[in-house]
Amino acid sequence: MNFRKINMKKIQYIFFAIIILGFLSGCTVSLAADVTPPPNLVQPKPISPTTVPTVVIPMMEPDIRNGEAIYVQKCLDCHGEKGMGDGVQSAQLPNPVAPLGDINIARDVKPFDWYKIITVGNFERFMPAFQSLSDRERWDVTAYALTLSLSQETIDKGEVVFSENCTECHTEENLPLQSASAMAEKSLADISMLINSGLGDQMPAFSDILSDDEQFAVASYVRYLSFSENDQQNEVIETENPDESNSTVPGKFSIVGTLTNLDTIPQGVSVTLSGYDGMEVVFQMESPVLNDGTFKFEDLENVSGRIYQATTVIDGIQHTSEVLHDPVIDDKGNVELPILITKTSTDSSVLFAERMHVFFDFTDENTLQIVEMYVIQNPSDGVIIPKDDTNPVIRFELPSGAKNLQFEGGIIGREFIELEDGFGSMQPIGVNASTQILFAFELPYEKSLDLDFELPLMVNASIFMLPSDVVKFSSDQLAFSGARDVQGMNIQTYSGGSMEAGSTIHTNLSGKIKTSTAIVQSGDTTSLIIGGSVLLVAILVVIFYFRKKLTKDEAIEDQDPSEEDLDSLVDAVIALDDAFQSGEIPEVAYHNRRNELTNLIKLKQNTEA
Repeated sequence: MNFRKINMKKIQYIFFAIIILGFLSGCTVSLAADVTPPPNLVQPKPISPTTVPTVVIPMMEPDIRNGEAIYVQKCLDCHGEKGMGDGVQSAQLPNPVAPLGDINIARDVKPFDWYKIITVGNFERFMPAFQSLSDRERWDVTAYALTLSLSQETIDKGEVVFSENCTECHTEENLPLQSASAMAEKSLADISMLINSGLGDQMPAFSDILSDDEQFAVASYVRYLSFSENDQQNEVIETENPDESNSTVPGKFSIVGTLTNLDTIPQGVSVTLSGYDGMEVVFQMESPVLNDGTFKFEDLENVSGRIYQATTVIDGIQHTSEVLHDPVIDDKGNVELPILITKTSTDSSVLFAERMHVFFDFTDENTLQIVEMYVIQNPSDGVIIPKDDTNPVIRFELPSGAKNLQFEGGIIGREFIELEDGFGSMQPIGVNASTQILFAFELPYEKSLDLDFELPLMVNASIFMLPSDVVKFSSDQLAFSGARDVQGMNIQTYSGGSMEAGSTIHTNLSGKIKTSTAIVQSGDTTSLIIGGSVLLVAILVVIFYFRKKLTKDEAIEDQDPSEEDLDSLVDAVIALDDAFQSGEIPEVAYHNRRNELTNLIKLKQNTEA
């Protein structure tokens, strides 16, 4: 089996950027082609990824007014003004758009659920990922989407009932309900259940005091309490210096904590404390962890409104504290902020693939290229890690004769390892986390091919796609789910239901290549013209990029790095900057290519020094 270490980072950018851009526009989008690389371009050696603290829970109340502006710009065309799935582009999609404004659906949704979908997307339902938005913006639009099912009349009624029955206990000092982070994993139904049944000694039941309508009204009001409606908030963030917009409270304090749920403290472990004003990181500092698992950050300024979070990395896995709002300082000047160390497990049987996507393309009449993408979920309370250096988290079997293996976001020897019958993923999968594994390979084709897909884990749904009128595709386990015309190309899709790990999907492709599968329209410029059926076009663009990238890299791989011309690299950066300023290149492609070129320049300078 011929494995090649080809960088596929751009595939992710193209795949997601086109989906996002297309869904946000009601008209055709033109993306300029990539800038031609300078002569003798050699890809830089991969650099080990750096762990960066990531905040996914809301650190402050989401701003529904800002969320509304984002919704209008990015969601309205599909979901509609009231969130009922009746936007102007909804009719173009093969699946009905989720009616966010339907209370029967929204009442069971946890804010974190919709935040997660906005972050990673749901390609099975043609929902793009909006990773171009910041964490704060995603929470803002999540909050606004959750308000679409709440009427002002119900909220007002809930406020009256709440003030008559709940304010004695729920004050700003005692059990505040305005903590967005605390409410992020509670649905409207969860809140209603708490009101109805109580919470042991902490909260009485109101089932005999309030009617069902009153309970629901209070739950709606409580939901609304965890959101902000500050029209001035964004202007302050954009126009004021964070240091000037926050007032320092007299005195300093220390944050102390312990690594909990850890039997043995590894040597050399440290904790990083991050401070946030709004969603902006204003400082980071590091403290060693002592033998008893404790750590301490001293002489911290008590700045009003500042938010704190601590992180540590153990065995390559990042663990994060809760978000600390408005520190309550004890008589010793300390605030407790422990970090719960999540347990790890090598039991990958708990993993499942929410979706499996397979795309077929022919690079020529004798070469079939297959692109596979798995959206993998870990529903357990432990991080799934490899057993050792030779036993990966997930094993992927490739058919005999597979060659030119490529990955998005990884290479053999780092994120993946080569196995006798395929490859394995060494990447840990976090608690209740979702990850995507995207790869491609080629197979020889001569008029007919029986192709089996061995499922490495349970798959809830599978989708197979290929251009129509190229070859005949058949499988007894997949159902034809329709064909669509995309910019003059007819795409046929097949779908399958849930299948257990170890199952095999048998497919057959037969016939001589009838037509070209080229997807770039000819014209005066080398542009990709994207129309209404954006997801299908995006998939085709990914396949096209594989083909283009493969051809380019075959020529690049034989180049001698010592022949690289430093002046040509500098000229390429200048030309790239000019092209971006004139609007010829999308921003994502620009930054990606510029990083590649500057890394090459640094490597060349170090070599010549």
